[in-house]
Amino acid sequence: MERPSSRGAGKHEPMPRHVTPMLATLSTMPDRQDDFAFEYKWDGIRAVFYSGPEGWRLETRNLKDVTVAFPELGPLHARLGDAGAVLDGEVVALDRGGEPSFSLLQHRLGVVDGGSAERLSRDIPVTYMIFDLLYRDGRGLMELPYEERRRFLEGEGLAGSRWQTPPSNVGEGEAMFEAARSNHLEGVVAKRLGSPYRPGERTRDWLKVKLVKRQEFVLGGWVPLSTGARGLGAILVGYYEDAPGVSRGRPRLVYAGKVGTGFNDAERARLEEMLERIRRQDSPFSEIEAVKGAFFTEPELVAEVEFRGWTGTHRLRQPSYKGLRPDKDASEVVLEEEA
Repeated sequence: MERPSSRGAGKHEPMPRHVTPMLATLSTMPDRQDDFAFEYKWDGIRAVFYSGPEGWRLETRNLKDVTVAFPELGPLHARLGDAGAVLDGEVVALDRGGEPSFSLLQHRLGVVDGGSAERLSRDIPVTYMIFDLLYRDGRGLMELPYEERRRFLEGEGLAGSRWQTPPSNVGEGEAMFEAARSNHLEGVVAKRLGSPYRPGERTRDWLKVKLVKRQEFVLGGWVPLSTGARGLGAILVGYYEDAPGVSRGRPRLVYAGKVGTGFNDAERARLEEMLERIRRQDSPFSEIEAVKGAFFTEPELVAEVEFRGWTGTHRLRQPSYKGLRPDKDASEVVLEEEA
């Protein structure tokens, strides 16, 4: 088992307390595939796992502590030992067919009661898909090139009942993309072999190539059911954009359209209750056409939406709600475009 050693690497480095994950840029398949390693893109939430003498901790992309929500990942701390480790990966809920299900994962998000989390961990267990090793045994690894970090990660042999180290294959982008399609995954992520880990940055060293159009949007309101019955019929969503003449730090919320499918009755009721708590009188969107019966809300919640493209008036075409994203801050939601 190959592990990074702090011997010969200078003084012992303290384990980082918080790491904002490195992000990937939406893209087409890179031309020079041999310059990249390819990994599958999972339908879960990004999470950083900290393990040390004082125990373990799990944080989301926006640095929220969600340790209590996922007790089944605790044994990974015992597997890593007390020497200190920081892992980057994705928390995924698998359905009975072994495929990632974001709708199943919704039941595990936002749980703050230990007893409830324990019960849910038996009914809807999650798996931690580990794809990077950022710190180990007193040595920070983020400045190392990707292929070295990956070699150290694979040397750990992290394969358990509730965690895995999924494959990473150099130069096999097209093959893995087709495998992702066959296995109903989101797509692949291409990681440049010589690239360091840059916390919180979105660069072209990591490229995400998706099978379907899907991204996060900010909720800014809702409309009742069109049948006239009581209840939420669709959510009003948008994304942030810097606009000419708008002072720095004051981006506008651009309206992207209504999302009225993808909900079951329970989720409609849950969303309506959450949105009622943050209602406001005026629209949070910079511009919006008249929407009959609309209720507006503070732009605090983020939802994952799948869609088929954009209309001529730049509204979402055939959007479908996939679930809330409490792991992402509304202020960071921008339009994803292929770079």
